[in-house]
Amino acid sequence: MKHIFWHGMAEEEKIDYLRKFSVAVVGSRMLMEILWRSGVGCIRYISDYVSPVDSRLDCTIDPLEANNYDVVHPMSSDSCVISYLYPESESELRKLLRGIDVVVAHKNIEVMAEIAEKIGAPFIPDIITTFLPDGVKFWEVEYPEVKRDPISYALTCSIQAGEVLRVFTGYHLPTIAPEAYVVDVRSENYLRKITLKVR
Repeated sequence: MKHIFWHGMAEEEKIDYLRKFSVAVVGSRMLMEILWRSGVGCIRYISDYVSPVDSRLDCTIDPLEANNYDVVHPMSSDSCVISYLYPESESELRKLLRGIDVVVAHKNIEVMAEIAEKIGAPFIPDIITTFLPDGVKFWEVEYPEVKRDPISYALTCSIQAGEVLRVFTGYHLPTIAPEAYVVDVRSENYLRKITLKVR
């Protein structure tokens, strides 16, 4: 599957090199699944309670899974997908993120931004932008209010997966904060470019 995805964009060695990277995905099963199908080596999936709204937005969650804790299982024998429930303490969360190369959070965004900063990992919130450890900080910007529906959520997850792969492979640059994109289904091309205001 990953070789089909990368056909013509990267050499075989670079595709195989993806297996060496680890990404933490907090609260987005759809993004976790896209990254797994794209060949990312190890995915640590951290989630908590699945609300009925979560199950309506994310088509990878069965509606019957609402009002339950979200735990995923390994996708195949050659994948490294590890599922954790969101821990109560920051120290436990930092342990879970040890050795992670990129942190993506759709839930508990402020806490995850702070921890990504402490461990020196790039951070991607629930919009399309990347906060680099030596760049603009998440808490230095005015964060936009994001409205979600199934289409905008699926597009956001898909584009974010591409951004993660850009970070790992160097195939084009990801969108770096304060530049950002918000998926807006009312826009002609579904994406609206914004500049996050630095406080």
